[in-house]
Amino acid sequence: MSNPFISHYYTFDPNLPPYSQKLQEYWVAANGVFLRSHRPELEICLPIARTKIPGLAEIQPYLKLNVPRVPASMIADIVNTARVNPHQEILFYLGVENNRWWLHTPMQEASSTHVRSLQQDNPQYRQALVEVHSHGCMKAIPSSQDNQEESGKFRVFAIVGTVNTIPTIYSRLGIYNHFFEIAPNFIFEP
Repeated sequence: MSNPFISHYYTFDPNLPPYSQKLQEYWVAANGVFLRSHRPELEICLPIARTKIPGLAEIQPYLKLNVPRVPASMIADIVNTARVNPHQEILFYLGVENNRWWLHTPMQEASSTHVRSLQQDNPQYRQALVEVHSHGCMKAIPSSQDNQEESGKFRVFAIVGTVNTIPTIYSRLGIYNHFFEIAPNFIFEP
């Protein structure tokens, strides 16, 4: 039975063909199993399992941002907003239109350990490439609740933490049910 969202391939040529119409492509290669996916702003081909499989071609992993990085001034705005009430989480959506970043703070319900948007049909949410939330005074480390809420999406997730002292940023790429930790400077200007 064919899955309308996922395809599976064996790699006999290291030069991968153009993307299929599927949301996720799994490639079995000589150097492991890779997940390949794309959206206009971002392309990825990353290993989800490392192993040696004889008789297949190797794949070179890649992570390609097709838009400019988020401006440092926008990150400063996020940190400064999170500092207003450091004992309450806050949520932001960031997207790109015509190579210019926009920032949206949705109506939300928040506490010291949770934040969620009150707008279920939010166009900024659907268009966002980056979803940022704060952990206030706590460390910028994803929680099990973050893992659950961020599953099933293809975007960059970031957490801003320790806003009461020296702010830190944790970032990862979420591709549906896979997470890959990435350096914050991949998506954010220093």
